[in-house]
Amino acid sequence: MINVERLDAGQLSAVLALSATAEAFDGVAPLSEQVLLAARGGPVAGSGAGSTTGSPHFLAYAGTHLAGYAHLERGQAGEPATAEVVVDPADRRRGVGTGLVRALEDAVEAEAGTLRIWSHGDLDGARALAARDGYAKVRELWAMRRSLLSDAGSLPAVTLPEGFSSRHFVVGRDEDAWLRVNARAFADHAEQGRMTRDDLDLRIAEPWFDARGFILIEDTRGGVPVLAASHWTKIVPAADPEVSPAEGEVYVVGVDPAYQGLGLGRAVTVLGLVHLRERGMTRAMLYVDADNVAAVATYSRLGFTRFALDVMYSPAVHPPVPR
Repeated sequence: MINVERLDAGQLSAVLALSATAEAFDGVAPLSEQVLLAARGGPVAGSGAGSTTGSPHFLAYAGTHLAGYAHLERGQAGEPATAEVVVDPADRRRGVGTGLVRALEDAVEAEAGTLRIWSHGDLDGARALAARDGYAKVRELWAMRRSLLSDAGSLPAVTLPEGFSSRHFVVGRDEDAWLRVNARAFADHAEQGRMTRDDLDLRIAEPWFDARGFILIEDTRGGVPVLAASHWTKIVPAADPEVSPAEGEVYVVGVDPAYQGLGLGRAVTVLGLVHLRERGMTRAMLYVDADNVAAVATYSRLGFTRFALDVMYSPAVHPPVPR
């Protein structure tokens, strides 16, 4: 077992191959976009330009073969550390996952912190390990999906309130305004609310980025347009289009709290879905926290249904035994 602050080219190649092998076996990607960006050397959310400090990578080998990988993102002051773990299917039930979790626990315990671990897909092995080691579910992230084909039901028409208009994101002009609204819209969100200019620029540089699918709604009543809501869509080409066609993603929908109650969230979501359909997508998906009742209700009314579940585990805290 080794841990490093930055992966070299060989280690990165091995991690990406391991992730692909596990995804093919489990039917779900084991590592999030944020972890893959960090593995490639990008900044950790909220950490500043190019920084990977406090974001170690743990690699477990069986001989020269990479059997398992874990990434730890230390939280900012007072926040828990979060981790993701993947083990080669051929090396499971051999203590690799347990060893990685122990290494994560030791790293966090040394700083008197709290550890939370994502299980993408809520797999049986993760549930068994959590139950054995006294971890409890502390967060559920739903993956929801709807068809964009005409026989699945038409998308509702969009009529913006008087004095509001929509347009596309302009790179080099809209970053700061979007970041300000994003921070307000996701002030209580563990990941999204911490996005920095570096994080945004990193995603804009990704091959999938398309400003035409980054839709803004502005309040123009005061003469100077003010950003009120946005829908950032995402299309990632499928590895094998014949097996699994590309699908569009409702990547980020945000509404400035000052404009809540005007129906802008629903409107901008539909505008994004229309864009995805015009790009040839036959279905759309999204991620939403299960306890975000308002968002789940909005997406459900738009025809989305849950098809997968990610779970975050943390060591269970037991109340003291009465004396």
